[in-house]
Order: sequence, then structure tokens, then C-alpha cells
Amino acid sequence: MFIVSAKFSPRKAIAAVVVCGAVLILLILLATSRRDRNAPGEELITAATEEARAAYLHSLGWEIETSPIETLEFVLPQPLNASYEEYNALQKEQGFDLEPYAGMQVKRYSYRVLNYPGYPDDVQADLYLCGDVVIGGDILYCGDSGFVATLVFP
Repeated sequence: MFIVSAKFSPRKAIAAVVVCGAVLILLILLATSRRDRNAPGEELITAATEEARAAYLHSLGWEIETSPIETLEFVLPQPLNASYEEYNALQKEQGFDLEPYAGMQVKRYSYRVLNYPGYPDDVQADLYLCGDVVIGGDILYCGDSGFVATLVFP
């Protein structure tokens, strides 16, 4: 058996507790800021319910069917692979960034879009959420000349 003893003055013991507490608070703040990041310089967009997601898309100018046509859960790869890096460039155009969410569980909600100019059918809006926070999204046209665009209404 090996025993180690140390002699601390009360002043050194209090200083050690304060330093440990400061380090713990710093680690908590760093972990929380990484998990809750959304669009740089913008407030978090929470959309925990169908109504909140529909209201967010309506605020961007989109008319949608309020029930999703598909819901998908997946884990973003850590690190983001080449196809995700390309997709993340689209997200960065509209103020989002998927990089802080790499390795995390994400949910995609897809809605049928009813008002995309010049495309009456086969257009959908996708919202990506990590927890209740919107971390990205796109407009997808599934027709012959398919495209993926930002959530910005044209």
C-alpha cells in the first residue's frame, strides 16, 4: 500500500477549490456553446413541434402541407465527409453550419412545398434539427431537372 499525504494551508485549499470550480464552469460553457450553436451571429431557431416547424417555413415565405411527408433520424458523420462538406457550403450560404453537429443525432423533416415559382409539383422543404434546434435546411426539386437550393424564398 502506498500513501501520499500533503499539507495545505487553508488559503491554498480555498485557491485550489476556486481554480477547479473555474475550470469546471469553463468546460460546461464550452460544451454547451458547441451543442447549441446555430447560424453564426443569430439566435437559435427552435422548432420542437409541427406547428413551430410550419410557422418557421411560413415565416420564410413557403406554403407547405403541415404534416411532413417524411421524417428521418440519422447521425451526421464525424468528421463530415466530402458530400456533406459540399452540402454544408449550401448551409453556410444561409447562415447555418453543420460542422458543430458532426457526430450528433439529427432529425430531418420533409414537407411538400405548394408555392415554388414555376414548379407546381415535386418540391419539398427539408428542415434539419438537432434536438429542438434548427441547424439547417433546403428546398429540393425531385423532377427531371432536379435541384437543391437554400430556404430563402426566390
